[in-house]
Parts: sequence; structure tokens; C-alpha cells
Amino acid sequence: MAGFADPRIKEVWIMGGCVCIEVYDGKVLDGFRKFAYERGVFSRTFLKYMYAMVPYVISESELIQKLDTMKAWFA
Repeated sequence: MAGFADPRIKEVWIMGGCVCIEVYDGKVLDGFRKFAYERGVFSRTFLKYMYAMVPYVISESELIQKLDTMKAWFA
């Protein structure tokens, strides 16, 4: 996620097992929960934040699936 950017994104934070994407307008995230669920990822947003708090025991393929889903939302 380091270096991931989009004009709608204000900032991306990576803190240990947490990834947070802050957008300028929270409406950009409307529908993300369903989008993620349809891709096999349980995720949700809070106000203008899209975040992942992954367990340290997550497999690499599961982590990639989670982060790719977050990136795909902005594609």
C-alpha cells in the first residue's frame, strides 16, 4: 500500500497490522462493504476512512486479497 495514490485519497497510513485509507469525501466509500463482500472480504468503512486491521496470523494470500480489494475500489 506504500505509494498507493488516487485523486480521491487524502492519505494512506500503515501502522503495524493496520492499513487506513482516508478519502476527501466519505461518499466515495458508499457501497464498498458490498463490493468487498462480493470478493470474499469482510470489510467496512467509518466516515471517510477505509481500513483493515488484519491479524498477525493472516496468510500472505489472504492479505493480498484484502489489500487488492481495497485498491480495486479506486480502479
